[in-house]
Amino acid sequence: MFEMPQEMGLIAIAVRQTQGKGCGFNVTNSNPTICINDLITEYNKEHGAELQPLRADCLIARMATVLEKLIDTFQDQGPNGILPLYYKYWVHSAQQVRLGSAEGPKVWIVGLDDSGFLLVHQENGDVVTVHPDGNSFDMLKNLIVPKQR
Repeated sequence: MFEMPQEMGLIAIAVRQTQGKGCGFNVTNSNPTICINDLITEYNKEHGAELQPLRADCLIARMATVLEKLIDTFQDQGPNGILPLYYKYWVHSAQQVRLGSAEGPKVWIVGLDDSGFLLVHQENGDVVTVHPDGNSFDMLKNLIVPKQR
């Protein structure tokens, strides 16, 4: 399977979700924020590398191929067939967050339960599932908070 340097792997994960129905990759548009090709240029400068800029059509083709292999693995082996790879690049491993508010109980993210919900380890030693039906994950503040309705 294609292996990217971790920095580039994280870039590929930086997608923009649209109403939970899809995602997009900013490959070439430097404005208003940054794009994958800007990060490739920066990576090349910092590491003396010569990675080529991505083309959107090549990225789409590669993502479709990788997704097809992941789906095949999932269908053959179930979640345990892909979870090790998922966790390898997962940015939340052992991340400390607070539940409810900045003063709420401290927990550590430990993974996903069998239904795909977030598992957290509490200070008292219990591991519990945090369901998304009433919660949002604010990564900038390291909070899992009730959704604003």
